[in-house]
Amino acid sequence: MDFKSGAFLYIMGGIIALFVLTQSVVFLVRAVRRGKAIGLDVKVMKKAAISSATFSIVPSVPIALSMIALAATMGAAFSWIRLSVIGSMSYEIFAAGQVAAAADISKEALGTMPINVFAGAMWVMTLGIIIGPIFNIFGLKRYQKKIQEIGEKNPRWSKILIDALFMGIIAVMGGQFIAKGIAAFGNLAAQQIIMNGQAQLLTLVTGAVLMAVFGLVIKATKAKWLENFALPVSMVGAIAMSVVYHGWF
Repeated sequence: MDFKSGAFLYIMGGIIALFVLTQSVVFLVRAVRRGKAIGLDVKVMKKAAISSATFSIVPSVPIALSMIALAATMGAAFSWIRLSVIGSMSYEIFAAGQVAAAADISKEALGTMPINVFAGAMWVMTLGIIIGPIFNIFGLKRYQKKIQEIGEKNPRWSKILIDALFMGIIAVMGGQFIAKGIAAFGNLAAQQIIMNGQAQLLTLVTGAVLMAVFGLVIKATKAKWLENFALPVSMVGAIAMSVVYHGWF
């Protein structure tokens, strides 16, 4: 499996990381210049930059955890490339799993996939995720304009529409784990289909409960700064409990 940790992938990762960092520096310089042009105090800009950098670290924890988990299947180098720029754990694992299924490789054997299947997974994961940025380039302005028009005509319907779109995404990501969990608890399907279904469902529920607790605390205390910690803490807590759940079942 040396191809997963070869120099080529690390060089590609370094080039991509350098491009992203360069882009960030360019926008930072332009922001500072614009701030000075409109008369913002340099101290205010420095304070904003330090605050933004500080509160960017904690929300990055889920990305780091996802990268560690994905590395077991796709190797550290490619996982770094995929999740350090754009991507999500749920999509990446799903895409790799579909390629493995097409090649008649079980999910349990993903970590030992041959190089041709690994290359196929790389292409599917990369090309699939590009659709989002392409849509933003050519269709985001039209989409935003349409949403704005709907909001001006009927604000209530606009909110319902956006909430429905968001819940649709959640349903796609979490629905499979709910179905597997219910099937596993009720022994409604073959074991190879619902393997670890109970643990997966309980992990999902744990993460949801932790997020709900954070929401209640933030609402009760008006501590908006906790919003930056809600997702990473909930993820870490759910992962920790997942180890316990997998030991039970």
